[in-house]
Amino acid sequence: MKNQKIPDHIADDDGLFGRFKIALSEALAVSMDESEWKKFAVRYGLRDRIIGHERFIRSLQWGDADHEGHVLDLIEQMSYSNVPAFLDLVERPNVKRALKRKDPEIFDIWQHDVDPVVTALSHSLGEVAAVSSVIDLKTHIERIEKALPDDPYLAVGATKDLLEAAMRTILTNRGHTDVRKLHFPELTSTCFNELGLSPQTPPASKGEGHIRKISSNARKMIETANELRNLTGTGHGHVVGTEEELSVEDASLVASNGLILAAWILKKAAP
Repeated sequence: MKNQKIPDHIADDDGLFGRFKIALSEALAVSMDESEWKKFAVRYGLRDRIIGHERFIRSLQWGDADHEGHVLDLIEQMSYSNVPAFLDLVERPNVKRALKRKDPEIFDIWQHDVDPVVTALSHSLGEVAAVSSVIDLKTHIERIEKALPDDPYLAVGATKDLLEAAMRTILTNRGHTDVRKLHFPELTSTCFNELGLSPQTPPASKGEGHIRKISSNARKMIETANELRNLTGTGHGHVVGTEEELSVEDASLVASNGLILAAWILKKAAP
């Protein structure tokens, strides 16, 4: 069995774990037949819970709408009282195929040892982007999540692409033309000016002065993410295997900060 325990990045996140159990119950409801359930019950001492249940097998036999609910009740119980049985169901090939069809994203999260901070931030950013109606960042977010921890170089590159996509779309939605011709430093400067984050007049108060410092540092972080990508990535003429060394921890720092910065400028750009 591939997973000997429920992955920490799922078990420690109630929302994510709840989503996984719902998707799993949907997958089991369409992929497990009566014979499989009975053999499973005998193997894991769940006769009373499955075979002896008043409705579990009967609802399956008749194709009743409540069968999925009975499955959900079962996996909810097993998730804390019988983890080996829970994992047995998850790792069955027919169940995995059904789970991947039902919720490809949650399937990938289960399969990979994702960065919990990046995962949490990416979900928040997805909500910000949806509410602001500024840009669909799903593809960029998924690339960042899937890159860690296996490919820190790709994670940094995807973070740079995420920030670039957010800034280009903000400017386009505000009437700027030929945005794609702007190189990254000019793009960042133009976007920050458009959002009023690079004022030339003295701050009106000490508080405003501190906010300007934060904005200035945020801009530097965005520009530095691009510089790091150019230094460590395999593009720009770099030969694979000769890039600057980049640790998973450093890539995670860049990715998590990139997600926060993207969310911040999207909020600033929202009407």
